[in-house]
Amino acid sequence: MVARYEEVARSLARRIEDGSYPVGSKLPTEISLADSYAVSRATVRSALGSLESLGMVSRRRKIGTTVESIQPTGGYSRTVTNMNDLLQYSVETRRLVLTRDGVVADQLLAEQIGGHAGDRWARIRMLRLGDLGEESPVCHTDVYLDPDVAATVGDRLERPDGLINEIVERCTGRLTDRVEQRIRACALPNDLADLLRAEAGSPCLEITRRYVESSGAVAQVTVSIHPGDRFDFNVSMQRRR
Repeated sequence: MVARYEEVARSLARRIEDGSYPVGSKLPTEISLADSYAVSRATVRSALGSLESLGMVSRRRKIGTTVESIQPTGGYSRTVTNMNDLLQYSVETRRLVLTRDGVVADQLLAEQIGGHAGDRWARIRMLRLGDLGEESPVCHTDVYLDPDVAATVGDRLERPDGLINEIVERCTGRLTDRVEQRIRACALPNDLADLLRAEAGSPCLEITRRYVESSGAVAQVTVSIHPGDRFDFNVSMQRRR
């Protein structure tokens, strides 16, 4: 179940996005918002805190809440010390959604993406395309979303650009605190060979990413298969002094 403050944050984000609250304008006071949404001021403050974390608003005492951006601005910087190292290829490529369905996790899937056997997920299957397009896809990705999150996001992931995580955050107000990533070598599955224009059984990398919120909840997981010759992962480490 989605927390009430997340619903309020989502509603406000949509109104900012559609221009109801333009950049530079002030949001209604906490008391007015509490009355409008029939919630407590504490719930409103939590919702505004989520929007502030996204960079969409700023808050100052005695001044109020000011709209700063119609979309999240925090994002991920281009450095080797944070989450963008894991996600930058998503900025440099475009999505091609193949199918959408619902799945119930069996034991094998639960071990792969976390959670428990019997958990329900919305699954979106897609290709990531680079300069060569469908002639040489960068990877195939299965995106697993909490069903409530998927319902809220709707068809926004059909758009070819933008980080999936940022779209989820903007639509739901649920913020990613950390990304847990696992990389393993494997053989290219037969059912992906034609899609990826690669030989079945050839070396590839499987990259699983779990997007963990500060509460420990996980609303999105991605599993990407990269043909071995189409992905480089570089890590820079410095001795602690």
